[in-house]
This record gives sequence, C-alpha cells and structure tokens, in this order.
Amino acid sequence: MSFQRYFITASYLLLVIGFAMMVATRHVDQVAMALFSAALLTGLLIDLGVVKWNLTQRAANWLLICYLPLALAEWQLIAISPITIIIHFVLFSTSLKLLRKKTGRDWLWLYVISFCQVLMTAGMMIGTTFFLLLIIYLLAAIATLIGFEIRRSQETFDARRKAAESPQDVVIEYWKSLRHARQKLETPRWRSLSYFSAFSLILILLIAIPIFLAMPRINRNFSRNGMLATEALTGFSDSVRLGEVAQIKLNPQVVMRVRVKFPNGEPPHTLRWRGVTLDYYDGRSWAESGSGPAPLKRIGESYKVEDKRSQYGFTAQRFFLEPLNISTVFVAPRAVLVTGLPELARDQGSGLWTEPHPFHKLEYYVFSDTSVPDYDRLSEDNTRLYSMEIRQRYLQLPANHDRRIDNLAADVTRPANTQIDVVRLIEQHLKNSYSYTLDLQKTEEGDPIADFLFNTRAGHCEYFASAMVMLLRSRRIPARLVNGFQMGEYNKSADVYTVRQSDAHSWVEVYFPKAGWLAFDPTPPSGLSVYEDGIMALIRQYSETLEMFWLENVIGFDTGKQFSMALGFQRWIWKHQKESSFRWFEWFTDLAQKRDVWRADWNPFNGEMLKNRPQSSTLRRTLTHPLTYGLMLLFGLLAAGYLWISHSSSWKKRIRRDASASAVIFYQEMLGILARAGYTREPHLTPSEFSMRMANQHVIRITDLYHGARFGGRKLTDDEIAEVSHSLSEVRKIARARKSLKRRLSKIRK
Repeated sequence: MSFQRYFITASYLLLVIGFAMMVATRHVDQVAMALFSAALLTGLLIDLGVVKWNLTQRAANWLLICYLPLALAEWQLIAISPITIIIHFVLFSTSLKLLRKKTGRDWLWLYVISFCQVLMTAGMMIGTTFFLLLIIYLLAAIATLIGFEIRRSQETFDARRKAAESPQDVVIEYWKSLRHARQKLETPRWRSLSYFSAFSLILILLIAIPIFLAMPRINRNFSRNGMLATEALTGFSDSVRLGEVAQIKLNPQVVMRVRVKFPNGEPPHTLRWRGVTLDYYDGRSWAESGSGPAPLKRIGESYKVEDKRSQYGFTAQRFFLEPLNISTVFVAPRAVLVTGLPELARDQGSGLWTEPHPFHKLEYYVFSDTSVPDYDRLSEDNTRLYSMEIRQRYLQLPANHDRRIDNLAADVTRPANTQIDVVRLIEQHLKNSYSYTLDLQKTEEGDPIADFLFNTRAGHCEYFASAMVMLLRSRRIPARLVNGFQMGEYNKSADVYTVRQSDAHSWVEVYFPKAGWLAFDPTPPSGLSVYEDGIMALIRQYSETLEMFWLENVIGFDTGKQFSMALGFQRWIWKHQKESSFRWFEWFTDLAQKRDVWRADWNPFNGEMLKNRPQSSTLRRTLTHPLTYGLMLLFGLLAAGYLWISHSSSWKKRIRRDASASAVIFYQEMLGILARAGYTREPHLTPSEFSMRMANQHVIRITDLYHGARFGGRKLTDDEIAEVSHSLSEVRKIARARKSLKRRLSKIRK
C-alpha cells in the first residue's frame, strides 16, 4: 500500500466512524444518511483519482449560503428539532468539503468537524456502543494525524526543493524504494505506523484510566443528562385505548434493566413491573378516573409510598430505565419506599409518576412488599364490605355493557363459595377456554370485550385482563386493569432482568378487604414471553453484561464509589506495609542473633579463635566493626523515619490500624457534610441523639456503624464499607438540596 492510499484510507475511516457515531444516536434520518453516504463515497473516488471532478470553492460557498433558508424552513415549517437541524447543517457543510480536491487546510477542517461530531455524540449517548466506537475512532485518529504530519512534511520538502531550483528532476517516494529516485526521505512502512497507532492507543487508555478514577466527581444526574434518542412507548398514560399495548409487543427494544434482591424469608418468585392502573371503562378505552397524581412528601432523598410492615421484609429493586417519552415509574407491586428520583407523585390507583425523561436514562431504587398471602388467609378474607369509593370506582360497568357477560360470570363461578374461589374460577376459565393472538380483527360496533368472549375467542393480554375485570365486576368484586411489563429475561452474568417492549403486559388487580389489592393474570402461558437459548442468546447476554458494567462502574462511578475504592486501596496498602514491617523485624532479629553468635565465636580478643579461622578475618572485622553497627543503626532510623512519615501524611491519617480510628473518619466526614449544609451537631448531643434529630435513615445507619466500630472495636467489612459510601453519597445529596433551598429562599426574600 502506498503512503497516499494509506493516508486517504485512514482519513476516510476517521470520517466514517464519526458519522457512524452520529447515526447511532438515531437523530440522523434516512434521507440525510443516504445523501451523506453518497458524498463520502464520491469524495473517496475523487481523492483516489477514479472520478475526475472538483467542486470549486466559489460554488461551495454559494451552496452553503443557499442552504441556510432551507434550514430555517425545516425548523419553522416541518418542525424538526434544533438538534436535527444542526446535524443536517454539519453534514451538508462536510459534504461540500468532500466533493473537491482537498488541501491540507481542508483535511484539517474535516478532522475538526469529525471531532465535533464525536463531542455531539458524547452528549447524546452514554452506552457501551459509544465507548466501542470511541476506541475505534481514537485508533483511526492517531493513524490519521500521523499520516497527515508525514504528508505535510513531504509537501514542505517538495516546496523547498522547488525553491532551490534544483536542475535535477527529483522524484520522492516515501513508502517504497524507487530505483531511479535521486533523493529519498526514509519513513516507516504503513504496517509500522499501524502498530505505532495501536500502541499509542493502549498507552492513552492506560493513562486515562487512573485519571478517570482520581478525577473529582460531578453531580451524577448532570453527568447522565444528554440529548438521547426517544423511544415511543404507548399504553402507559392515564387513558389507554383497548389494544394499544399490542402495538409495542413486537418491538424487541430494551426498555429497562432491573436488579432484584428478595428478602431472606421470602423465596424468589416471578414479579411484574407495575406501570399504570386503569379503572374506568367506556366500552372502547380505559382511563384512570381519579383526580390526578398528588406529589409525595420527600424525606431526604426518599419518598414513602406506603406506611406498612412485612413479616418477611421488603424486596429491593434497582431500575435502569432507558430514555422514554413517558413519566411512569415502574415498580414491583405494593411499593413502600422509592429513592433516587427528583420528584414523585401518586395517583388514587397507586400508580407512581415522575418527571418525563425522553433525553436521559433514569436510575432509582424501590422497596416493595412482594409477599403473597396463602389461600387459607384469602379464603377468610370474604366479608365483601367495601367503602363507597371502592364501589363507585371499581364496580363500574360501561353503558353498553353486554348482559351476556353477567350470565357467563354466573355460570363460571357457580361452584364458588368465597371471593378467592370466584377470582380463581374466572382466571382459569379465561386461561383454558381462549387462545392468545396479536392478530385481531377490528370490531367496528359493540363492546370489543363481548366480541372477544363470545365471537373471536382469541386476543392478547389486554383483552384477557379487560374481560376478567368485567366478569369480576359482574359478580360485584372490585377489580382494575394494570399495564406494565413482565419480569423480563434474566441475565445471570450481570444479575439483572432485561425488560423489552415485547415484554409489555396487562393483568388484573383484585381488591380484598383485609389483604388489599392482589395481582391475578388470566393470560394463557402461550401469551407470556419465552426467551430463546443458543449462541445468539449467549452473545446478547454478554453484551447486556458489558452494558451493565458500563452503566454501573463508568457512568455510575460517583463520589461514593470513588471514596470506597480509595478506602479499599488504603486498606490494601496498610496490610502490605504491616506485613513488610513484620518481615523487617524478623530480619533484624535474626541478624542480631547471628551477630551475637559471631561475636561469641570470633571475639577479637580471643587469639586462639582468630588463629583457627584466619580465612574469615576480613569478614569478621567488617561485621564486628563499630562502623558497621553505626550504618545498621542509621539504616534502621531511616526506615523508621520513612514509615513514620508515611503513616503521618495527610492521606494516611484517614485510616489507622485500629477500627475505632477508621470509624472516626467516616463519621467526621458525615458531620462535615452536614455542617456545611447547616446541620451542626451541638456539643451536648450524643451521636445517637443527633441522628434521631436528623431523622434520616442514612445518618442513622452511619451512626450505628460508627458505634460498632468506635466502641465495639469491630472492623468494617467490605459490604459495610460500600454501605458507608452509599450513605455518604445520599447525605451529600441532602446537603445539596438544603443549600439549593437556602438560595431559593434568599432570592424570594430579596
């Protein structure tokens, strides 16, 4: 490969990767994608000499001026987003540079535009796709810039030769030996440049990793924000037309990832991610008939949804939501506590709502009571005494209610003696007597639920759940429709459930006077998600594992994790220094014992001993000389001074040998954070009294660990260190919220 071909290949590879990163954001439409791809191909053919055509600078300037009104028309008439308009302008101006023979300045301009594309992409996507493309881009950038510098040196050399007006016709080739060349500048071959580029990339990454780990963290929510692609997701508003959920069940796009931890006393079981609850049915669509979501009171960084206890404990969930055009908060049933959201509201159907997040990913924690009462307890819960609100909202039937539904409900539940028997009989009847399909014939007239029950006898989950609600209400049992997602595909490597749009699901919640709302699913097993096995599934799972590692350990590497890593590193250093000190002590002890033996055996005043061992006289005199003892003493003092300085340095003071000192570190850290926010611990307050006055679970937990380590002499485990880091991160959020509130109040007073 000649140098010119190498340079052109590397340059266009750089431009293609920058364009691919823009395409990966899904802000580039198909027309722009096709036109710019054609411009790239044409520009490559021009630079290779295949196409003899050149766009003049004057024509390029006029075309750029003429494009500006078109961009304005896109914004005003077609209502394209400003981000898309900027992308179109960048691609158009780049195309004008591609369609001409390029000077060094043109190449530099193209490189700068490509780098700007990468910067724009960095604000639009934060997944592993961006990281992999960035690695390839860096490799291409290193190779391209090296080639550009060689090309510039070649042009400079040619210019100087011409300026010297040499009578010789000098031909210079850099990449191969020319037999007839008078002069030649030695340069490495293209393979050598490729190896050097790869080595440089590895070196850059090795330098970047410690910088990333040591760099001060910024607000995590801010670092996650960006212009990310919006996923269209229907069926999760306060009004849903029957059949909308089916529109997304054919889409394999990932919606969220969930990590679940069940309490010790509760066996793991299948969960559903609850989204919206709908109670009013008008014969065509479902709606939430309440007065709208009401904001929940914020306690620190958490929101208490329900005030309840569980004999088994609560199931912890950690949600990683993709950018969605909805404000629904997905949780496991009977959520008790939610943390990590900027705002949270709750409607009368126990649905949770937050700010829409179409341009950034969302991460939050949920604690839910997922325990399910057994059959005996539900059999006793049969009083059928409901409040007026329950009867009005959850026994409602549409005006065009088909009476055949009442007759069917009576026939199916004739053997039932209790409410749970009625529910189970209807659920089993729907599962066993109807088939699942997404290919439905539209019903123009009449109730689509009646048409499903008595005519088509086939439908998807939304029809099964709606039919069960109507059948239960016909038997005067309160019920409502729930739209959400199935649990998803479990990824053992990442320990998460991957939930896709195809996992969208509808089910039923039935009200029991004592147990409350419980979930039932009448959809046949054929309507539930089935996940394939094989090599492709394995590759997909490893890809999900990489994605989770990126989200948690790169995007989610906040101050708490940074502190935890530093704490663990300091513990490791202390452990090895202590082992090293013991080894030095053993060496000095052994040396002292040998010295005593040597002095006893080879006393310089014992002439007989010296005569018997003349061959070792030099070694004996050296070892027993006072100067040797002085040097050994000096070396020991230097080693002791080094250890003392290292132990007394500022960063080493944070972790001491004993557990009590390490406890003081993180407790004083917490006090400092709270003091800067205006929460100062008064001298007469004990740590427990101060934590109770703060009334925050993270402050209380840090105080408990402080007591155990400070006064109990117990060293913190790795899990407790991670818990301290997380709690300190939450306390910092409280402090920031306090400072923000103070600033707002001061502005209001002014």
